[in-house]
Amino acid sequence: MSAPLDPRLSRALGRSPPTGAWFLHGDAIRLRDEAAQQLVEAAVDPATRDFNYDQFHAEDVTDEQLAATLAMPPMMAERRVVFVRDVERLGTKARAVLKKAAAAAPPDLALIVTARIPKGSRAAFYRDLGKLCRTLEWKTPRAAEIPGWIHDRARSRWKLDLSPASAQWIAGAVGSDLSTLDAELEKLASLPADRRTDADIRAIVPRTHRIDRWSWLDLVASRDYARALRELENVLTSERGVGLVAGLVEQHLLLGLALEAGPAGLRAALSETGRGYLSWKANAYAKQARAWTVHELDHALRALHRADRHLKSGRGDQAALAEMLLALGQVKNAGR
Repeated sequence: MSAPLDPRLSRALGRSPPTGAWFLHGDAIRLRDEAAQQLVEAAVDPATRDFNYDQFHAEDVTDEQLAATLAMPPMMAERRVVFVRDVERLGTKARAVLKKAAAAAPPDLALIVTARIPKGSRAAFYRDLGKLCRTLEWKTPRAAEIPGWIHDRARSRWKLDLSPASAQWIAGAVGSDLSTLDAELEKLASLPADRRTDADIRAIVPRTHRIDRWSWLDLVASRDYARALRELENVLTSERGVGLVAGLVEQHLLLGLALEAGPAGLRAALSETGRGYLSWKANAYAKQARAWTVHELDHALRALHRADRHLKSGRGDQAALAEMLLALGQVKNAGR
């Protein structure tokens, strides 16, 4: 199945083939490399590919090879394409060659480089590439956004219409690594259409814990505190208390926005604030919001902030969250 052009590449390219220097980085390696290959295919002339396309793995290229290749003009075509993979592995001299080429890339060259920047790195090399190149990053979404990313990626890349429940199930089973998630979606896309039901997906993508973080957050947001308390020990087998409370604070803030603006207004606000991967759940948030008043949400947020302080002061996860659920239950009873 051929991949549609990545939306970010589509916006960056417009209707013109890529020229100049491009820097693609991030920890979602599978997706980053897919986009880099799409850039190559958009830039290279198929008829003269053998003469005008060079690809290097950084650990295998010398600075002399790289300099000589970048200095070559195109042959019988409008441009040359040079693709250097994993430039975090380049030696010092080769990095200098690459930076020089990126700083003065001629219009008949498309220089495409990829990297996974080491965590915590302060190397000037990456900052310089970011300034000299057109730069795109493939970054893992926040935990709250992972099911939404799965939902969108399944539809746009693999032509799969997953239900929200299946997207959440896959997130709970596989985790947050985008490359692993994408490989799982590719596997599901290879199945016959009649074997992609929610039940089929649960059988094909098993998980080891009983409840995922998103389902547990929904129990609390829906004010089903008794069940949330029963499932507390189970959700804490795979999640930390601080992360769960942070997710609840965000979800309760979204419930307040849903009360004020409705599903359409909530989607618009999420898009404007760069949280589009949460838009898939706008209807669910609006439904949950109907169980609340603004006054009750205000009191609930205070209870959540108290729980956060308790957790950060060293209180045990289970004790702090159980007390939080009891406090939220008091807010619910007081509103009756």
